[in-house]
Amino acid sequence: MKNYFTQFIKGIFSYKEAMVFLFNNKLLYFLIFPILFNFFLSSLVFYFLEMGSDYLHDRLLFLINSMLGTVVLNGGVISKVISISLWIFSKIFFLFLFLIFSGYITIIILSPIFTFLSEKIASIKTGHNYSFKLLQFFKDVFRAGVIAIRNIFIQFILMLLFLLLGFVPLIGWTISIFGNAIVTSYFYGFSFMDFSNERNKRSIKESVNFIRKNGGIAIGIGLMFYCCLLIPLVGSFLASLLSIISLTAATLSVEEMNINSTDLQSS
Repeated sequence: MKNYFTQFIKGIFSYKEAMVFLFNNKLLYFLIFPILFNFFLSSLVFYFLEMGSDYLHDRLLFLINSMLGTVVLNGGVISKVISISLWIFSKIFFLFLFLIFSGYITIIILSPIFTFLSEKIASIKTGHNYSFKLLQFFKDVFRAGVIAIRNIFIQFILMLLFLLLGFVPLIGWTISIFGNAIVTSYFYGFSFMDFSNERNKRSIKESVNFIRKNGGIAIGIGLMFYCCLLIPLVGSFLASLLSIISLTAATLSVEEMNINSTDLQSS
């Protein structure tokens, strides 16, 4: 536990190192890509939020109408109250889904940029020049998508378990809130760190074991990204910008661990 806490603090402070690294090596121009991405994401979110919430509203209203009878809900105050309540619920529900998965949408869509940037950072950090191979590049991008989908699936199951715990007063609420934050942060950090693990030829199983051993760092890196997503209105925009720094922090952390591991083996 103490080791995990030390790793967690290291993961948090790795953002400072990442910012300095990006600035000193003139890599801040990579922040342009999240800005362009946000124009696309905003349009996508607006479309699906409107379409999805309206569909859910209509289906729920039809279901209630069928259960209670058209006479009860045919106009009048009750009908309007139920309709407005369902409309609000539908908007909140789809907004909640967006908050959960928007981070992974960012990671998946920007994965080509992350793959290229991670390789560039590692090249500067280690002095090793990585030759660009188009087939390997596409493999890396594909794996990033697979990892993100895997993490979404596991996180969603754990989130449902925490949701059930939330029905237990006080203790359940606390475990649910903090548990969900820790799990979400871990899997975000996992996704960022795996870009380096893929480049270092670690299989998905080896990457899982590696990140479990260094879970504190993954949580620290992912927590900063997760907290950004929670900021009202501008959260997704700031998080997409921060994703470049998160990726840098993760790459530097993994490469440092690889260097330390090599030094220990050689000694």
